[in-house]
Amino acid sequence: MIGIDRRTLLAAAAMGLLGETARAAPIRFREVRVDTRPFAAKGVSRYAAKVGERLKRAVAEAFSDRLVPGDRAAPVLVVEVSTVRLAAWAGGSRRGFGFGSGSLDADEMEGALVVQSRQGAVVERRRHYASSEPSNSGPWYLPDNEDRRLEALCRLYAAWAVREFE
Repeated sequence: MIGIDRRTLLAAAAMGLLGETARAAPIRFREVRVDTRPFAAKGVSRYAAKVGERLKRAVAEAFSDRLVPGDRAAPVLVVEVSTVRLAAWAGGSRRGFGFGSGSLDADEMEGALVVQSRQGAVVERRRHYASSEPSNSGPWYLPDNEDRRLEALCRLYAAWAVREFE
């Protein structure tokens, strides 16, 4: 038996040598696609296209270190959007206690994260949701208010998608 004194034990703990659990490597994807067709099917095809453009940029940035385009065995991730709601009130929170997935005061995006095999078969489907305070995107009275809010919501939706696969 190896003897360990208190000082050695504390030093090892401080250096992070004890208590570390082995973490699985994050999932890497051959490709990440954005699909706004479920949202467009609600009669908002132009807005869905705008959301798709913004979300593609946000997803490309968020997943930049998770892409392995040359690995044909790697799965493909499809980031779906089915709903986007920008709150009418952008002056701060008036949250109360209620039911449902969000608040009337929040900017929200809902959809799914769909993992596909290399053959295109759905391996996993996870519901995905992100919400943000409208006031987080800067002054409400500037003309580009809704564009900034949509941009922030897309970045948040993409960031939470990355966290789903850590």
